[in-house]
Amino acid sequence: MKNKRVMVVDDERHMQRLLHFNLEKTGCIVLPAMSGEDALEKAAATTVDLLIVDVMMPGIDGFTTVRKLREVPGYEHLPIIMLTARGQADVREAAAGLGISDFLTKPFSPIELVTRARELIGSDREGL
Repeated sequence: MKNKRVMVVDDERHMQRLLHFNLEKTGCIVLPAMSGEDALEKAAATTVDLLIVDVMMPGIDGFTTVRKLREVPGYEHLPIIMLTARGQADVREAAAGLGISDFLTKPFSPIELVTRARELIGSDREGL
């Protein structure tokens, strides 16, 4: 996944660090966003290959972030992995309705996250 740009949208610093560490080991360029608003601002200024977004955040939540991001030219079909502590069927259905590519419930395995990211944006090497 060398040089693939991944935006991580999560308001928890420890989650940002965990995702950054594991994605960076695969060669990804990780762009952190601490809120939905921050993600939308950054999306207007750059392009990314994958978005990883938390559902529950202060301000606009992950669902609203994705809905608004889909309106940004070039982001209509962006692969998205949604992370959440809420794995109920209604949350999964709402994610599917937004065209979310994959869904992981917290706590999750960082190896599983990297595997799923590779499936969505490609890989140029095996393993972490």
